Amino acid sequence: MLFCRLSRCRILCEKATFRFDIHKEVVLVIYSTIAPMARSFFIDGTDCERGYRNVRESKFLEPARNYTEKLWRVYEPYADRHFRHDAKKHFLQRYWEMYLTVALIESGVDPVRLNGTGPEFYFEHDGHRVWIEAIAPGPGQGKDRVPKDLSKHGFSVPTEKILLRYTSALTAKRDKLLIDRTRGIVKPQDGYILAINCRAIPHAWLGGVIPYAIQAFLPFGPLTLMFDIRTMHITERYFQRREAVSKQSGASVSTKAFLDPSFAGISAIIHSAVDAANAPVVLGADFFVLHNPLATVCVPINLFSHWKQFEFTNDQVTAIEPNHTVDPEVNKRR
Repeated sequence: MLFCRLSRCRILCEKATFRFDIHKEVVLVIYSTIAPMARSFFIDGTDCERGYRNVRESKFLEPARNYTEKLWRVYEPYADRHFRHDAKKHFLQRYWEMYLTVALIESGVDPVRLNGTGPEFYFEHDGHRVWIEAIAPGPGQGKDRVPKDLSKHGFSVPTEKILLRYTSALTAKRDKLLIDRTRGIVKPQDGYILAINCRAIPHAWLGGVIPYAIQAFLPFGPLTLMFDIRTMHITERYFQRREAVSKQSGASVSTKAFLDPSFAGISAIIHSAVDAANAPVVLGADFFVLHNPLATVCVPINLFSHWKQFEFTNDQVTAIEPNHTVDPEVNKRR
């Protein structure tokens, strides 16, 4: 278990790591009963993104292409009629939506897609709907854009600019959720999960001592170490409290959305850095779930027990490892 406290921190285990290997064949039982595809995920033509074309045509990326087609076999019944064509220009966004849906199906969720407006899809849990919305934010615009090349920035990862990409994505989807609630699409008793893919944000996939998504939505800042100057031994370690980051314009942006009641409509986030060329051997292995402590409608811990999860209580973040046995009283309190 990883245990972090605001202004103080104890690390009880190493951060989990996952091995990525696009050359290794990935076999899922759910594919064995699927009939042969009627059509390929990929469409011929030059009017497409470079990443889309590379996966479609590169011999080196043939394993990634084959895996994408396997995902498509499962996802095709859930896709709208524009999905394949839109993927040519928004490959990561559509791939993420497809990968997420298949991972949820594999976990036992039965997704239902509504055509038209509203979140991506929902599933039923304990008689209520839980909506899922997928987003893959990019590097941003203007002076707050996250640079790919760090040589001009002292090779220092621009943490605050990365956090701004997360906060912007969460705020945009919160505002859309409010509209969907006003229109009666998402009911007050419905849960809502925002699934964020960070792969298009430069350097975000590298993560940090605390994942960037946690730093963006809860007030955790840099890790600080205190030394005894006589022995040079570490005497204390803690995370500074950071409640906001600044844009280049000087405007302050909150990094404590999950302590803000105006974001209580968001039950949790699912986070991943997957893309077609960087998929874990196990479907969804890099996912983690961050629960909103102020959520109006909470999602139970056991619902996503196969993925790593984080909870924030009493000014501390606790990591629950995959398949960790949770005391039934935990879910009662939620």
